Amino acid sequence: MIAAAIAAFAMLLRPHAHASVERAPSVPRDTAPVVALHRAAPEWGPRAQHDLQSVLRTALAPAISGARDWSCVVISQGGRVLFDDGGQRAVEPASAQKLIVADAAIDDLGADYRFDTFLAATKPPANGAIGGDLWLAGSGDPSLRSGDLRNAVAVLRKNGIDAVSGRLVVDPSAIGGEEINPLWNADDSNEDFMAATSGISIDEDTVEFDVTGGVPGSPARIELNPNAPAVTYSGSIETGDGDDVVIAGTAQPNQFRVYGTIPPGVRERFWLPVHGIPQYAAGVLDDLLRSGGIGVGAKPQTGTIPLDSQILWEHRSQPLVQLLHHMLIFSDNHYAEQLMRAVGGTSGDVADDSTGLAAERSVLQSQEIPTPGLHLVDGSGLAHANRVAAITLAGILARFEAQPRGNVLYPLLPRGGVDGTLKMYHFVSAAGRVRAKSGHLDDAASLAGYVDTRKHGRVIFAFMINGSPGDPDAAIVSAVDRIAER
Repeated sequence: MIAAAIAAFAMLLRPHAHASVERAPSVPRDTAPVVALHRAAPEWGPRAQHDLQSVLRTALAPAISGARDWSCVVISQGGRVLFDDGGQRAVEPASAQKLIVADAAIDDLGADYRFDTFLAATKPPANGAIGGDLWLAGSGDPSLRSGDLRNAVAVLRKNGIDAVSGRLVVDPSAIGGEEINPLWNADDSNEDFMAATSGISIDEDTVEFDVTGGVPGSPARIELNPNAPAVTYSGSIETGDGDDVVIAGTAQPNQFRVYGTIPPGVRERFWLPVHGIPQYAAGVLDDLLRSGGIGVGAKPQTGTIPLDSQILWEHRSQPLVQLLHHMLIFSDNHYAEQLMRAVGGTSGDVADDSTGLAAERSVLQSQEIPTPGLHLVDGSGLAHANRVAAITLAGILARFEAQPRGNVLYPLLPRGGVDGTLKMYHFVSAAGRVRAKSGHLDDAASLAGYVDTRKHGRVIFAFMINGSPGDPDAAIVSAVDRIAER
């Protein structure tokens, strides 16, 4: 029976093996490693493997008992599968899925890739004026901020430009497809973690409401940043004893309703998603130009920039590894979606969901990473329809660990109990020795990453539990602690 289970798992790890939906038993594996890493780890003997499996089953039992589904796997630094409980079964990964877009972005774009955003004109400026249109175009930078555009206006003014006789035109063509994935939960449409995806992304396609309490009984001061004509609100927030500010979306895009109370002198900030991003971005830049002393002759529009345009200002993002660090530390959905579509555009096709998802699957196939039951509908893991097996995430992690020049992914991941989404994880034995990507939806919890054990070197793990009646996070943390103790 053991030999048969090992053979079945080895078949699964071949590049074109068919996926199995049956649970594989958790048994010791004494054969050669099924995932080849570049250096040998301290040996895991049969007794050590058996003990690890026993403590992991005990740690995970409170969450798995009664759960709808789960997929869990642990691989040693030497490549041996140490624990497998449904590891080849695809389940909801939540944000642990961001490991897939990180892998594809590094593979297709390169760790040093930078996004470009620029202002350009079809005619060179003369006598302080741009004689034709002023264009804003870019490549889908998820990190572009309104402050960057404010700096662009300052550069134009420094170069003596004080007028645009034509129009301001925004070119959003770097990113195609729908702004909002139709498979995302519509109930989250007013949340900043469900922002639009766009060719020109400003402040992660959100607007900031800055609310400050005044004199008791008076309306609070509300300021929008950036100031955009497309965004309006109705209602008011009263200065009072309570602190229950509400900023709600309405049926009309970019129109909000505000109400509630805020204590005197208290300042709070809220980020709300905006839509119709090309037009929104045009309005933001138009306001920045005018307030910065540059007159514009006509209302802003959208279009496709002429190839012979001359660049007047250029902004380059941080290198891709820094963007990925932000995405993984803070589990930033917007970054994930922008990066996934950018990867899709590397083939020369339209950079949309379809090409991005195809590129991710292509990268996994080229890397010979097993993908049983893989079904992806977005880059962030925000949709409930995504399905990923633990062995797929573990395979990605193992591949990075095997790189001769070092593991570029490892330092980009949050540290347990220290960074970002892992800051509130209360590891004990694994404290200071675990880096991983977490994931949460209302019915899914996941954690996949690396943990350094006491005796057996670094271990790769991927735990995903769906529909648990217990506390899946506590069980997963306990499991990682048990690994660290080995």
